[in-house]
Amino acid sequence: MKKQWRWLVFIVFIACFGISNTMVIADNVGSTENTSLSGSPENKTDNKTSDQNSVSSASGQSDGKNNDGVNNSSTVSSSNSSSSSSTSSKRSIPKNNILAVSSVNWPKKFATWTQGKRSDGTSRNKYGFMNVVDESADGLHKYVVDESADGLHKYVDFNIMAYKDWTQSPKTQFYALYETNGQYQGQIIDRSKVVIDKITEYTRTALWYVSIDLAGISADKVQICIFDDDRSYGFWRTNGVADDETYPWIISSPSFGWSKIDPSLSDKINPSLSDADDKIIYAGQSMDYTNNAPRVSQDNIVKFSNPTLNSKKSIKFNKQTVVNNELVSDYTISTNLSSLENQITGLDQSGNYGISTDLTSVLPSTTQAIKSVQYGGLKSINITPEALAKKTINLKDYTDPKFIAKLQKDFGSNLTYKWFYYDQLGTSMSQANAPGATGVLGQDWQQHWLSINNESDLGQKIEQQLNSNKDGYLQLKIYSSGKLVTVGNPVLIKGESSNFEVPDFIDFGTISTDDVINGSSLESQTSATDVLKVTIPATTEVRWEVTAQVPEDGALAKLNGKLNLLGKDITTSPTVLADINKSGESSYNLNAKLIFSGYHGQVDPTKYSEAINWKLEPKITLNASE
Repeated sequence: MKKQWRWLVFIVFIACFGISNTMVIADNVGSTENTSLSGSPENKTDNKTSDQNSVSSASGQSDGKNNDGVNNSSTVSSSNSSSSSSTSSKRSIPKNNILAVSSVNWPKKFATWTQGKRSDGTSRNKYGFMNVVDESADGLHKYVVDESADGLHKYVDFNIMAYKDWTQSPKTQFYALYETNGQYQGQIIDRSKVVIDKITEYTRTALWYVSIDLAGISADKVQICIFDDDRSYGFWRTNGVADDETYPWIISSPSFGWSKIDPSLSDKINPSLSDADDKIIYAGQSMDYTNNAPRVSQDNIVKFSNPTLNSKKSIKFNKQTVVNNELVSDYTISTNLSSLENQITGLDQSGNYGISTDLTSVLPSTTQAIKSVQYGGLKSINITPEALAKKTINLKDYTDPKFIAKLQKDFGSNLTYKWFYYDQLGTSMSQANAPGATGVLGQDWQQHWLSINNESDLGQKIEQQLNSNKDGYLQLKIYSSGKLVTVGNPVLIKGESSNFEVPDFIDFGTISTDDVINGSSLESQTSATDVLKVTIPATTEVRWEVTAQVPEDGALAKLNGKLNLLGKDITTSPTVLADINKSGESSYNLNAKLIFSGYHGQVDPTKYSEAINWKLEPKITLNASE
């Protein structure tokens, strides 16, 4: 019994990396003992001797001189049958074997990872995590650590090389060491959170699939460690465990990011501010992206905040490697060119070039922003029908020069363009019929970019839509040697209306015959509500003016009277009351007066009314030559 206690103490010493510990240990009959231990990975003399003894006394493993050949009758070819056999032979560590850890001084850095190796020659297979870049007949994957989620459960999956009957060991323990802001912690992983299945069996070793539920662990980085010093089924130094200065009987994973992305790894998606194409992506563009996290489902490794872009993205997982003991996953991300070519819904936006969208990375325990980017390089057009009638729209004013520079950088200077127009949502587009609708990108776009005015077919069509309160759309397509290489984000042409409010009537009270015959100046009795209000859209690019006039056969003209508003006499010709050169709402007190200059004809009624014709319209500015 005394010898058994020493052995259990040694198990816990190795499992906790030789760091000072205080533990509560129980044997199979449930008795407990407090034990304080210390050690270091460099002090391996006893460990090595013990390892050599285990080689000579083991009943299930080799003496280290034999090898795992590929041509062996015991190799299991069916993954399903292997899994079934493996499941029936799995043993959970009895909970009374190690009841609790009362305090552990966890390491202050991650251990060097234990890399497994499959040897086809005379060398023995090495135990450890498999880092395989190429697919193989053994069913190995391109990742070292995979990740998946099911509700609150967060799983990491991996393949390791171990003894062919590893699941018969009663001493296997799983640990998680994790670090946040430089502080290290750890915990023993309950065996109920671990699934182990055999993939392929060789002569004395096997390739195993392991899945661990890390739900509840919140940390910047995590490392998985597996301890097993069973003399028959555990991890042996003769199979490579600890021959690279790691701890005996412990297989350690690389460390991997769990809730934070290393910014240095996302430089391809986060270019420097000096780069001409900073923050711009376009349809069909491929972007390299790397992170220091396990491989997640490749469709979800990144997400666009814009739902249309997110549904059209394409993600390819390339490979996973270990760099300086840290897991690094590589991806290629692109937006699908063909599916965005005729896309409108969800992509129209005003005020900025392109479609502003946040690109985020979905990590096992959180979602983290990578970059706020611009998709495409075109700005929507908000304009009033009146403004379109008075001015020409040049699409170069709505195209980001950095977008053009990026395309030329990626595809060269031999680029042509075409503009297309959509009548309405859900309809097919037609090539725009207007000056500059086609051309050579970069060569003539500064001078001859697509122009829209009410004289062209396209301009008249757009003006009709604006007058009907309907939106229109334009889309730019870019070609290289006749082949479509990208499309710009659709440009929304949205009609906006200027409006104004005038009083329903201006009341001057009772007008006497003497006021008319002898002449008089009358103040409005409703001056508090005699207000002109004008609202001009923020996107207007012309000056506006408000005019007023009275009819030629009106009562005031017959009685030699005048209406005065804002200090100006309102006549039978339009009189400019307000010249507006700013957007937003403007208010004007009319200060209305009624002035009679004397009248010597017949005065019929004692009450007078007059209709005022108000207008708000773009101001016509004539050139000097006109």
